Amino acid sequence: MKNMNFKKYFAKNVCSDKVLKKFMPNLVYKKYLKLKKNNEPLDYKTAHYIADAVKIWAIKNGATHYTHWFLPLNGKMAEKQISFIDIAASDYVEALNEHSLIKGETDASSFPNGGARTTFEARGYTIWDYTSPMFLKSYQNGHKVLCIPTVFCSYNGYALDEKTPLLRSIEILNQQALRILKHLGYNDVKKVINNVGAEQEYFLIDKKDFQNRFDLKIVGRTLFGRAPIMSQEMHSHYLCPINDRLSKFMNQVNKKLWKIGIPAKLQHNEVAPLQHELVPIFTSANIACDQNQIIMETISMVAKSNNFVALFHEKPFEGINGSGKHINWSLSTDTGINLLDIDINDKLLFLIFFTSVVVAIDEYQDLIRASIAYRENDLRLGGNEAPPTLISVYVGDFLQKIICENKIIDSNNKSKFIDTKVKTISKTTKDYCDKNRTSPFVYTGNKFEFRMVGASQSISWPCTCLNTIVAKILSDFADKLDLVQTNQKCVARQLAMDIFHAHEKIIYNGNCYDQKWVDEAQKRGLINHKDSVSCYKIYDNENIVSLFQSTGVLSLEELKIRKNAFLKNYVESVEVETRTMIEILTREIFPSIITSKQFYDNVKASDSSDHIKQIKEKLSDALKSLSKLHIKLKKLLNELVDEKDLLIKAEKENDEILLTTKKIRKIFDDIESFIPQKYKPFPDYNDILFSLK
Repeated sequence: MKNMNFKKYFAKNVCSDKVLKKFMPNLVYKKYLKLKKNNEPLDYKTAHYIADAVKIWAIKNGATHYTHWFLPLNGKMAEKQISFIDIAASDYVEALNEHSLIKGETDASSFPNGGARTTFEARGYTIWDYTSPMFLKSYQNGHKVLCIPTVFCSYNGYALDEKTPLLRSIEILNQQALRILKHLGYNDVKKVINNVGAEQEYFLIDKKDFQNRFDLKIVGRTLFGRAPIMSQEMHSHYLCPINDRLSKFMNQVNKKLWKIGIPAKLQHNEVAPLQHELVPIFTSANIACDQNQIIMETISMVAKSNNFVALFHEKPFEGINGSGKHINWSLSTDTGINLLDIDINDKLLFLIFFTSVVVAIDEYQDLIRASIAYRENDLRLGGNEAPPTLISVYVGDFLQKIICENKIIDSNNKSKFIDTKVKTISKTTKDYCDKNRTSPFVYTGNKFEFRMVGASQSISWPCTCLNTIVAKILSDFADKLDLVQTNQKCVARQLAMDIFHAHEKIIYNGNCYDQKWVDEAQKRGLINHKDSVSCYKIYDNENIVSLFQSTGVLSLEELKIRKNAFLKNYVESVEVETRTMIEILTREIFPSIITSKQFYDNVKASDSSDHIKQIKEKLSDALKSLSKLHIKLKKLLNELVDEKDLLIKAEKENDEILLTTKKIRKIFDDIESFIPQKYKPFPDYNDILFSLK
């Protein structure tokens, strides 16, 4: 990559509009651009020329297959690869027509569908989303596949994917934002763009350590393991220099991402040992969500070729930082105005959109919490720099005071400088507010940062929920302005101030980990769902059902599908973890404890100190306790086999099975240090976390 020409290199494997133009008739290409600009569906005649163009381009660049690339409700990418080879007139040809470009078919009953599809009702459709560019996915062996981003729906049209509701939410957000802008005289604005930037955290461990940990292989996290001798105490990993092996890996990741048009911008070592972060440049929400999935896949793929394994689990190691992804969310016009930038000239514009977001979070705090609720994220929230489960918004004392006192925000408010008292160091201005790492939802000067999203989660559903609630508040605001005939701007300012004051209870600028805040939040009447199971119930609430139905983002049936899919994913996640723990106890831990006990039993009586006797007693007690809990855990699991109600099943798992697994883990972790090195059942935290130093 020495002396690399970024202009030639970047998006080399993306089927951009510029690429299509080379292979399409000019009139057809112009029609395609017009349809795209007006958000209109493609007709099959235009799609015929696009299919031919993309086929020529893809094959020319080494692709042998194409796939409809989609995001089912398990949060993972899915694809069915089809070769370009076809037969016509008794001869083999290379083909991709408009029908196979626009529509594909796959088994809708094999993906999470919330009960919308039974086993014998298998048909599902993938339909091309031409607002997200096609790209070539390159494998390490040189194989290339043309990826066509699509939505995924059932035979009866229900959305069974992450993308469809997101696209609907983007459309309704655009519509309602335009209503506000029209009232304020911005008639030249034709579109409001929902921009998103997702910061991706992940762990990178040595492949040999991964292979020797059955729990990591099956569930992506360690189910056993005492705290290491050193973890984060001296902040020795955060932003420390990137070593050669890691630099090679990151370089390869960047190169792959740049080729498919993903502007990977920032990379660094995170707080926990072996933890890292990659951040791309902002783009439109739909594309950002697709890109985030590609980023995770690319990191995983490149890691394996470098004898690493990438872990995206939210809490792979107990007691040290977990991994999340922060969604940086903003709105901008097609004329270049960032509607959430405090420094824009029209402060009323900022006030209305800023206030609408704050109000939306307060009105729908239970939905925002539920949007990131799943088993793995439960393990991360509430500690080690992950936000707590209690929803609040950080705006900073300065901005809150300005709005509450109805003062004008101007550049003079940003006149305070950072003075290092060093003559050669330039003075720089402070931002309007600090950053609060403990807050779930933070205003950072020109955007909001949603910090609760987990590392493995698709960002589509959190973005869909956020878009929908903001659209609803903007709609309510616009409805009120529709009734105002004169002095609309004065009325709009007063309305914004009034609703801000009415919802100020959601704002908290202090330490969200502090128990005092938990107590204060309860007095304010804020909702605190401490686990995912309690969150899933909110999808039945009348206000949530009405929200999605009135905005057109989800029908009642589609909302039920999601609730059931989330519950099923939770239940299955706990069951897999539990079976994995039972297997590890049986195959690895029990033999290890027994062998270790025999080792200490063989110590000569004359050499046997009180310390050795205590170790033997602890090993014996641990073996007895673990044996009893092992039996209990299997019994609890078996008792749930016939339970059909997913909510009841999840509640029992949450109350009984997880409590038992915690006890099992604690017992083993307490005696792990007594097991001699040669009898260890698996690499411990000290082995894994510092193997790459």
